[in-house]
Amino acid sequence: MKKLIYLILLLVALIVACQNLNSIEPPKELNALDRLGRFIDTTFYADTAFFEVKKYINTERSVALSVGSFQGFNLSSFLRFTNLPNDSGTIYDSIYVILTHRYRFPESGNNLSVMVSEMQEFWPDSLNILEKFHHYQGALPFYSFNLSTEDSGLVKIPISKELFERWLKAGSENFGIYIYAQQDQNGFIKEFNNFYSEDPETWPKLVYRAVHDTTITHDTLSVGIGSTVYDYDFTNPQNIFKKAQENNELILSSGIASRLVFRFSDLKNMPPNSIIYKADVLFDIDDSDFFEQGQKNRLANENHRGIYFLRWLSSVSEDGAVKVDSTFSNNRYYSYSLYEEENRIHFLTEGDQVRFGKGYIQGYLDGTYNSIWFYLHYINEKQDLSIKRVKSFTQKGVRLRVYYYLVKNEGF
Repeated sequence: MKKLIYLILLLVALIVACQNLNSIEPPKELNALDRLGRFIDTTFYADTAFFEVKKYINTERSVALSVGSFQGFNLSSFLRFTNLPNDSGTIYDSIYVILTHRYRFPESGNNLSVMVSEMQEFWPDSLNILEKFHHYQGALPFYSFNLSTEDSGLVKIPISKELFERWLKAGSENFGIYIYAQQDQNGFIKEFNNFYSEDPETWPKLVYRAVHDTTITHDTLSVGIGSTVYDYDFTNPQNIFKKAQENNELILSSGIASRLVFRFSDLKNMPPNSIIYKADVLFDIDDSDFFEQGQKNRLANENHRGIYFLRWLSSVSEDGAVKVDSTFSNNRYYSYSLYEEENRIHFLTEGDQVRFGKGYIQGYLDGTYNSIWFYLHYINEKQDLSIKRVKSFTQKGVRLRVYYYLVKNEGF
């Protein structure tokens, strides 16, 4: 009899999974089984939440090249072309590097004074993880120009014949150029398309005219390597990360990676005789600016898609070091993506909520997992700079909503 009742409950859960349960009222199928238990919608609030910062992450193969300066953040880009011509006897002139606008933020700011220098040493695509390329002091600039927040056209950087000849001699091992902005607290961040952006027509281009005998050829090369370095002064006691930690605030960011670590201790108090239907993890975004009260967060890059990975952690040490549970790398069923909408991050679809509820919460109740720690970070931390504020656990901004069927002990 016990097995029959349990099978009925599982069958009901499968039927319910095909429905859209936006209401907290239990579905009719479960109302019919009130004599066996009751349907419950409850919310757990994180009792602990903090963030950890990774200053240097690998930004290779990002879709954007970023240059700019704003409120202590200084972004510079390194660029080189690797598929150069090798026609002997050819004279080259009218040589330009052309960059295509992608996005800029904030909406207003002082004009950027941008410089371009010849690189004189080799650099890898992963140079953002190498400290020597941070706050980089390159050669004197050979070209400079101004950008305003209104500029959205092509940027053309002239390349001298002498520099181009050096590139041709080095071939794919040439050093390329370094593009950086003069520091300005009230500037802005400018993004250009990189070699990995969606449309090859918008990739960085090396354009030149080749004169061979009496033939003139115009050519465009769009094969190369580009990468951005994200600089920030973490030693400044007024830096936003330090101030947020002092105020128990939470920060999610990419470029400079900031990730949330949080815990729901009350999960330990869930009745063991529960059948989980679904669960949703929710984060309320604080859209206020870091620097000017009453203004929207100007460091939130709206062009960066609001998609995040949720992980659960097998351990968190006393110094805050985390270890992501290996289940995620072994089974795609446990790969959970959260999405941002209307200043909230959570599971957008009921299917994902059901999968998380049945995959983790039920597994925790059944003793398969024993951790109550979780981890949240941008799904793509290397693309560009984007910084979001999340309401703290003291503001009840991090919570777990669980829908489950509580089975009565009597009769089982």
